[in-house]
Amino acid sequence: MVVAVENPRYGRGVIESLPADDAALARAYAHPLAEGRPYVRAGMISSLDGSSTAGGRSGGLGGDGDRRVFQALRAAADVVLVGAATVRDEDYGTPEHPALAVVTRGTIARTARLYPPGGAEPIVYSGHGASVDLRAVLDDLYARGHRRVLAEGGPGVLGALLAAGLVDELCLTIAPVLSGGDGRRIVTGPDLPLDRWQRRLVLGDDAGYLYTRWER
Repeated sequence: MVVAVENPRYGRGVIESLPADDAALARAYAHPLAEGRPYVRAGMISSLDGSSTAGGRSGGLGGDGDRRVFQALRAAADVVLVGAATVRDEDYGTPEHPALAVVTRGTIARTARLYPPGGAEPIVYSGHGASVDLRAVLDDLYARGHRRVLAEGGPGVLGALLAAGLVDELCLTIAPVLSGGDGRRIVTGPDLPLDRWQRRLVLGDDAGYLYTRWER
């Protein structure tokens, strides 16, 4: 199925629809592998005006299709890598799969969701007030058997990963809304080189969302 888009100024274009079948969606978002290191995929969402949040949370931008893509990305990964601020703001819990790795400059609160009784605990990398060496983090995750890493932010962690050249692929959902406010972009931090990324996939749905994959 395709979504036809027609505009009198720009003509007619076609975007493939987000697969309705979960198996087909999983194939569309299969996580590649790399030799000798983790393959790092970033999964983010943005409003039309470039904000990574609505009402302070990225979940405020999502819809049914985005939640399906979110689950497909997680199902394909070995470990989710995330910053402590995002863990706090988005009220993260530790899933049974994939594993959860948290980067922090200090400590993180031992909430019941993050440290479920009798359940898996997150892997925590702390810089104790300094920046965490993300290349060393990825090396350690690989040594633990985690070859497919899904970075879910926040913008500071993604910016640091990009600045170090550690992101292989970006899966970006574009929400058909304008959020305004002072929400941050999906990336913060130092200026990045204007490297061209290769478009791998663009899907759409009837709700107006676009689901894109970009490869370095």
